[in-house]
Amino acid sequence: QRAYDQILHDVAMTGLPVVFAIDRSGIVGDDGETHQGVFDLSYLLSIPGMTVMSPKNSKELQAMLDFAFTLDKPVAIRFPRGTAFNGLEDKEAPIRYGKVEILDTGKDPITLLAVGSMVQTAEQVGDILKEQGISVTVANARFAKPLDEEFLKQAASGQELLVTLEENTLAGGFGSAVASYLTTLPEESSRCRLMLLGIPDAYVPHGAPNLLKQSLGLDAEHIAARIAAAWKEKHE
Repeated sequence: QRAYDQILHDVAMTGLPVVFAIDRSGIVGDDGETHQGVFDLSYLLSIPGMTVMSPKNSKELQAMLDFAFTLDKPVAIRFPRGTAFNGLEDKEAPIRYGKVEILDTGKDPITLLAVGSMVQTAEQVGDILKEQGISVTVANARFAKPLDEEFLKQAASGQELLVTLEENTLAGGFGSAVASYLTTLPEESSRCRLMLLGIPDAYVPHGAPNLLKQSLGLDAEHIAARIAAAWKEKHE
């Protein structure tokens, strides 16, 4: 509680330009059950005035650090443990405050909105679905707070399925924030189904990250199967 209050009272409440670089976000596996970083989005998103970013790869992490020091406000950047992911570097649009980055534009009205390490998974899901004849849009949230409200309004009115992907507990996490925002939109402008994918309301045990993701249904194969089933259920 005191560590949380240092962020809440000593930094955010007074708007100090402090940058929190938070490593070991998401499933860290072999560090043990107590080290799983699956709650930080939930407590950070609850703090007024906090900006929360999460990069898709090492290049974007560097860009976010540079960008954070231009904001003159409290910023948290969460990134995973282990060797940095260096893929998707050919898809690197300039960072704009609170704006989503579109990586792939699909033909079917399905959008995957992923945060941080789950962007790589979302790309893999898109490739699997493409082999099944389903073409999806893949978006990198970049910001867990503030949300890209313009993007969400367009998705709510123009998509049939919006899927959020995060390595954080679903309770109070990124998907929860998206769901909460969508409830504020007029009923006639929000017609898409929302699928929230993340950590369930339970502790994640010790184990290899890839095996833990499989057990939690957060690997590309499980996610693609869920999306394909939801799509076919509506269109067959």
